[in-house]
Amino acid sequence: MGAVAETFSSLHRPDGVSWLRRELAPFPGRGAMTLRMVVGVALVTIISMALQTPETALSAYMVFFVTKENRTVTTLTGMLVILGVTMAIAASLFLSRFTFDYPELRIPVMAGTVFIAMYLSRVFVIGPLGFAIGFVVAVTQTMGEVAPNAEFLVRAFLWVWVALVYSIVLTVVINQILLPADPWSALVRDLAQRLDAGALALERAIKEGAAGGHRDISALDLATRGSSPLLAHLKVAALGEAHVKRRHASLVATIAASERLVRAAAVLAMRTKQPLSENDLRCAKALLTEIARLKAAVRDENPVLPVKPNDCPATLPELRELQLAIASFHDCLGGKAPTAQMPAPAKTKKSLFVTDALTNPAHSRFALKVTLAAMTCYFIYTALDWSGIHTAFISCCFIALENTGATMRKGWLRLAGCAIGGLMGFLSIMYLVPYMESIVSLVLLTAAASALAGWVASGSERISYGGLQIAFAFYMCLFQGFAPDTDFDTIRDRLVGIVLGILVSTAVFRCLWPELAVERLRATLSRALRNLASLLLIPALGAKFDAERKAIEGLRGEIGKELDETVRLAELAALESSEVLDRENLAPSELEDISEHAQVIYLIATTLTGEVEFEAWRRMDAKAKGADAALRVGVAGQLCRTALFVEKGESLSAAGFASPLTPREDEIEQIPEEGRRRLLRRLVQELQ
Repeated sequence: MGAVAETFSSLHRPDGVSWLRRELAPFPGRGAMTLRMVVGVALVTIISMALQTPETALSAYMVFFVTKENRTVTTLTGMLVILGVTMAIAASLFLSRFTFDYPELRIPVMAGTVFIAMYLSRVFVIGPLGFAIGFVVAVTQTMGEVAPNAEFLVRAFLWVWVALVYSIVLTVVINQILLPADPWSALVRDLAQRLDAGALALERAIKEGAAGGHRDISALDLATRGSSPLLAHLKVAALGEAHVKRRHASLVATIAASERLVRAAAVLAMRTKQPLSENDLRCAKALLTEIARLKAAVRDENPVLPVKPNDCPATLPELRELQLAIASFHDCLGGKAPTAQMPAPAKTKKSLFVTDALTNPAHSRFALKVTLAAMTCYFIYTALDWSGIHTAFISCCFIALENTGATMRKGWLRLAGCAIGGLMGFLSIMYLVPYMESIVSLVLLTAAASALAGWVASGSERISYGGLQIAFAFYMCLFQGFAPDTDFDTIRDRLVGIVLGILVSTAVFRCLWPELAVERLRATLSRALRNLASLLLIPALGAKFDAERKAIEGLRGEIGKELDETVRLAELAALESSEVLDRENLAPSELEDISEHAQVIYLIATTLTGEVEFEAWRRMDAKAKGADAALRVGVAGQLCRTALFVEKGESLSAAGFASPLTPREDEIEQIPEEGRRRLLRRLVQELQ
């Protein structure tokens, strides 16, 4: 494996301690998000204790559930949850008229609502809304078993609505006024991060007087992850910011230019070390100054950029590509990019449901599996007359995701989070609660636990669900009434219920219509390899330059998304390793190795199709172009064959795969451009 591939290995395969340290590390906005959660829970505790509203644990948990990375998403989430809860409570009141005295009807209604909730979570465009309505209806139906009369049940339903809605409204208000985070700030921060990657590569080159020879992990990671998060920030920011909506087209082009910039920075850092000429050193210093100006301008809502300096072009191809990328960023940020670089989003007919809602059987199978697991848990704890472990029913619904690996990861996060939260609750009840005499001590204890849970919950998707469960388990243990209580049964029952739900869900998802992450990994990786092959075929002999430039941008965007998805799926597939029993099949670790090489090839391919290399291609004579094109056709064919084996799940050795691509050095030497020869040699090396 090459040096760059080894860098990716160290990036995507950290050990347990390194992984945990990385996930718990601070980043911009994490502390502010945690503070908003802590303040929200503290206010909920004061209000609920003072007014003695029931379901305090649920109210406190909703602060965590609704708080998102910025105030716009938080507000939208809060509005949707309030709408969903209101509709669900109304539906529960209506259905209880027919099911309260008839358990033979209540059980089918519960199963039906769980099925509908999970089906809508897959096919409804606003999936969480459909899930919330169906899930709340199903859970509230279980309350009929312990209600002594209909009046008590109605009051319980209405108090649940109050407990949920008031805490959601409070959370939205706090996120609007206390250190508010908005999507525009997040977009600016991400663009600045990409500019910093370019600045770092230039600073190293200036300091050492030479370019290359570094393993810039952050730049490599940024260069192969695409721009989906930035485009998502832009989409949300355009909903509430007039200046963002007005500049939407130029900002889309700026994001594309920033992606080109960070790719050029990564290639500059990873190239073979070469001393800079006086001209290139002068260009590098000018580019560093330009990046500093752009970083300051990108924060302005209406940036006014000075005229670009008319510097001579750099001699080093990688530095020249970075120079052009920075110039493109300058033009796009100022709204002066060519129309071709600012594509208008295609207008499509909007629908409330996904296109395959009625044709894809996987949606109904998924809903049926979750329903079977949840109702199995319901029958178990009902038969045992152990209602305290009703969290088994809830766990089956909450941990169910699109594949077995994702479901297992969420299940383990739920178990670990509840174990930590339960332990915190146990220690608090054992050593602190008996000595509490005022609400001040309760608020301080709640705030301290919420700070820990909030820090975890504000992390990445790999760990955030664990933070939610730490909070919920702690609140369930602590808020047992409106006075200090030392009952430990809640801790025991909750953990037993969670373990039961995870075991039943795992058994059902493994045995019944399994949807494995490794299968999706194969499909995604094979698409990425085929798109890489198509990208390497550009430029083709006799093709039109403008048409190929448009194709390049589309392919780069697709490959970036697919490579980003392979990283996520590889993590989930690792949890399903026991599913791969046949030694002749590609294991998840082997698929991850192939994807790492694909990332390196992607960087090389983007360089070969960059503006500098396009100029080099156009300068070559017919014979050199023929040798160049023939080599790239051979590499593309090899990638397509690899994609076929990956898609089938066969290992390359078991399928008799042997590389026929053995280019002779004299063929590469026919290409006059030294930089292009080096890139092609590196391309063949990574492919082999």
